[in-house]
Amino acid sequence: MATHHVAGSSASHSWARVPGRRQTPLRPNAPRGGPHRPQAPQYRNSHVARVIDKPDVKQSSAEAFIASVEQSLKDAAPEQEAASVVAASTAELQQQVTAIEQQLADLQQQIDARINATFSNIRITLPAEAAAGASDERQRQQLQQQEHTFADIDDAAFAALGRTNPLLLMALLEAAQSADKASWQAFQSDLQTLKLKRQRLSSQLADARSLLDIALRAEGKRQGLAAVRPDEQAITPLRTSTTPTRTVRIVLICGFESFNVALYNSAARRLAALAPHIQLRVFSDRDIATRRGEVAAALAGADCLFGSLLFDYDTVEWLRGQLAAVPVVLVFESALELMGQTRIGSFTMDPSGKSKGPPPAVKKVLSLFGSGREEDRLTGYLSFLKIGPQLLKFIPGKKAKDLRSWLTVYGYWNQGGLSNVVSMFLYLTEQHLAPAGLSIPPPPQETPQTGCLHPAQPGRYWTSPAEYMAWYAREGPLRGTGAPVVGLLLYRKHVITDQPYIQQLISQMEAEGLIPVPVFINGVEAHTVVRDQLTSEYEQSLIASGELPRGSLRKDAVKVDALVSTIGFPLVGGPAGTMEGGRQAEVAKSILSSMNVPYVVAAPLLIQDMASWAEQGIQGLQSVVLYSLPELDGAIDTVPLGGLVGDDIFLVPERVTRLSSRVHKWVSLRRKPTSDRKLALMLYGFPPGVGATGTAALLNVPKSLEQLLAAMQEAGYHLGPLPSGHDALEGLGEAILKTLKAQEEPRTFSRGAAGITALGAGEAEQWGVQPAAAEVTPQQLRELLTFPAEWGPTEWGPIPYLPSEDFLVKRMEAQWGDLNSYRGINSTMSGTLLVPGVQVGNLWIGVQPLLGVEGDPMRLLFERDLTPHPQYAATYKWLQEVRYGPFVATSRGQLFRC
Repeated sequence: MATHHVAGSSASHSWARVPGRRQTPLRPNAPRGGPHRPQAPQYRNSHVARVIDKPDVKQSSAEAFIASVEQSLKDAAPEQEAASVVAASTAELQQQVTAIEQQLADLQQQIDARINATFSNIRITLPAEAAAGASDERQRQQLQQQEHTFADIDDAAFAALGRTNPLLLMALLEAAQSADKASWQAFQSDLQTLKLKRQRLSSQLADARSLLDIALRAEGKRQGLAAVRPDEQAITPLRTSTTPTRTVRIVLICGFESFNVALYNSAARRLAALAPHIQLRVFSDRDIATRRGEVAAALAGADCLFGSLLFDYDTVEWLRGQLAAVPVVLVFESALELMGQTRIGSFTMDPSGKSKGPPPAVKKVLSLFGSGREEDRLTGYLSFLKIGPQLLKFIPGKKAKDLRSWLTVYGYWNQGGLSNVVSMFLYLTEQHLAPAGLSIPPPPQETPQTGCLHPAQPGRYWTSPAEYMAWYAREGPLRGTGAPVVGLLLYRKHVITDQPYIQQLISQMEAEGLIPVPVFINGVEAHTVVRDQLTSEYEQSLIASGELPRGSLRKDAVKVDALVSTIGFPLVGGPAGTMEGGRQAEVAKSILSSMNVPYVVAAPLLIQDMASWAEQGIQGLQSVVLYSLPELDGAIDTVPLGGLVGDDIFLVPERVTRLSSRVHKWVSLRRKPTSDRKLALMLYGFPPGVGATGTAALLNVPKSLEQLLAAMQEAGYHLGPLPSGHDALEGLGEAILKTLKAQEEPRTFSRGAAGITALGAGEAEQWGVQPAAAEVTPQQLRELLTFPAEWGPTEWGPIPYLPSEDFLVKRMEAQWGDLNSYRGINSTMSGTLLVPGVQVGNLWIGVQPLLGVEGDPMRLLFERDLTPHPQYAATYKWLQEVRYGPFVATSRGQLFRC
C-alpha cells in the first residue's frame, strides 16, 4: 500500500504533490534518447542561462536566471550592464513563452487528429445487458442505445469518455484493436511519442513562466549578492620564502554536500587573497550536466582534483575519463570506482590491483583501530584519522609520508569550516603541488566526531546520549512527561556547518510531543551508535533473560521508543554503504531486530531540489536513497523532510509534523495490547478487469491468507469467532476471495453499502466473516483531502509557491471532474464512493482500488498527471482517518502503517 507524501512522493500519483495558487514548476523534464532508452537520472538544479533552448538540460530555472546575474558579477560587469541582463532575459523569456505556447497548440492538434483518425466512424454494438452495469441513469440510457458511432473524437472527448462511460470506452478500444492490429500498434506508438513531446513542452513552458515571475526580483538579488561578498582585498597575502613560479590550479567538485558550495567559494576567494598563485575552481556535480565544457576545460589544466560525496553514475563515469592527466586526485566518501582514482605522490588507491593503498607497516597500524568486526572497519579508520598522521611520522618510506599527507588533507576536510578548508589547500599546495615556502598552516580546528546537541544549549556538545539524557532529565523541555523518546541520527557535516534545519527539527519534534536524542555522526558509525549507545525495553528484557548477550552495548545506553535517521545513508557503512546495495543489510537487520523499535528514515533531499520534488515527485537516485536502501536496512517508514533551495537545505515544517505524528502512532501502536490493535489487509488486484483480484506472482494468495490469519491468532490478535489452528481454516482463503470478487459486480457496487450487506459473505460466513463496507460522500472526501485554511509559509516552508488548502481536491477535480457530479470508477448510483470489504474481528480485508482506466494502459503508463480517481483516495483516507486512525495495514506480506 503506497504512502502518499504531501510535498512529493515516490509514487506517480500527483494528487499528493504540491500544486498551488500559482503553479510554477521550476525544471524541465526532457528524457533523452526517446521513451525506450534507459537513462541515468539527472537531479537538482543546475546553472545555465538559457534552459529553454536546451531541452535536455535539467535545472532550476530560478537558479539559472540568478546564475546569469552572478556570472555578470564575476566578469566585473558595470552596474548598468548587470541591469541590462535582467531586462534582456525578461524580454527573451516572453518571446520563448509565446513560441512554446504555439508549439503546444500545434502538437495538440496533431494528437487530436491522430485520435480522431483512429476512432472516428467506428460502430459499436453492445449487448442489452451491458446497461445493467451502468453507474447512473444517464449512462444507462446511453448504453441502452445498442449501436454507437463516434463521428468526431479528440483528446479531451477521449479522456471524458473514460471518466463518464468506462464500459463504452473499453468497447471502443477493443473495436479499434480488432479492426487492424498493425494500425493499432502504430497508433499506440505515435500517440505515446506525441504525448511525451507535449509533456516536455509543457514542462518548458512552466519553466519559462516561472522565470518571468522571478525576473522582477532578480535585480534585488543581484544587489544583495554584491553587498554580502566579504572584502577579500583587505586580507594581507602570506609571505613566501621563494617566488611562486606558476599558478596552481585546483578543481573542487562536490556532490551530496552542495550545501557547502558557498563555503568553498569563500575559501577560493580567501586563498586568492592569501596566496594569489593558488586558483581554486568550485563546481557541484550538477555542473557536469549543465556546464560540462567549462568543467572539462578546468580539469584539462588542473594540478589537483578534489571531490567529495559523488555518487551519480553518469557523473562518476564521466569524471573517471577526465582524470588521467591530473597529477593529484583526492576523492573522499564517494563511489568506490571514483575513490579508486585517488593518488597523491606515491600513495594511490588504484583499483587495478597494482597498488592497493598503504604499505604493510601502515596496514598493521590500521588494524589496531576498530573492534575487529568487518562492519566496524570504516569506523576504525575514523579513529585512526585523529592520531594517524602523528604515528606515520615513525614509519619510514615515502609512501607512508604521502599517506600521512592524504590523512592530513582528509582531516582538514572532515572537520569542515572556512579556516580548515583554506588550511587544507595551503597544506596541499606546499607539500605536493608547488612549494613556495609558505608557513605551515595550523592543524585542523576540531569538533567532535560524534556527540549530542540541543537548541537550548547552543555551542554545547554532549559526548554521549547518556550524558545528554542526564542533562535533559534536569533541564529538558519535556522532562518528566513520559513522552516517547526518539533516537535522532544527524549528519555531522550538517551540524558543523550550522545548517538551520537541525535546530528547527529538534525544536519542532519537541513541540509535537517527542523527546529527541539528537546524535550527530559522520555516517559510517551510525550502526555503532545505535548498537552500543542506544537500547530499548525489549532488548533489555532479552539481555536480562539471557536470550541475548550484552556484547558491546554500554551499561549506560539510553532507552528509546523509536529511531529516526536523517543522515541519508544506510545504517551500516554510511556513504560507502550507499554503493554497496545492501551488502551489510544482515548486520543492520541484526541490530534493529535486537532493539525491536520502529526505525524511520526521514531525511532532506540532497539530490533533487525542492522545486523538482514539488513538481515531479521523488525520482531516480533520490528515490533509491530515500526508499530502496532504507527498505534493505529494515526501515518501516520514510518521510522526506525538506530539500535544497539553491545550495541551502530547508525544512518543510508540515513534513516534520507528519513524521512526528507517524512516530507517535507507531509508539502508541506498540504500547497498545495486541488484542486491541486494528488491522487492514489489502489484497492485490491489478490489472483491473482481467480476474486479477487476489492474485500475486508466484504466490498462493488463499493459502498465504490462511497462514497469516493463523499466525495472527497465535500472536494474540482478536479475530472474532474465527476457529483456531491451521487445519480449521482450510478453505477460508478461497471463500474470502470469492466474496471479494462478488462485491466487484457492477450491480452490487451501484447499490452501495446496502448492496454489499445484502450480498453477505457467502461461504466465508461459516468462519465468522461478515461483509463490511462504507460509503464516502463527496463532501467527506473534500474534508479528508483539505488542509487547514490558515496554513502558510510557516507550515509549508520554502516551496516554489504557496499551496491553497484544497489543492489536492483541485488536482483531482481537474482530472476527474467535479466531485459532486462524479459518476465513474466504483461510484454508487447516489454518487458516493464505495469502500467494499469483509471484517474478521479487528481485521478488515479488502482489495486495492483500481489504478487507471480499465482497457487503457497508455493512460496508466504514460500520462504525466496520473491523479488517482476519487474512490482510490477515498479508500485509503477512510481507512487512515475514519475507520481506524492509527492502525497497521499489510499488503502482500509486508507491513505498513497509514
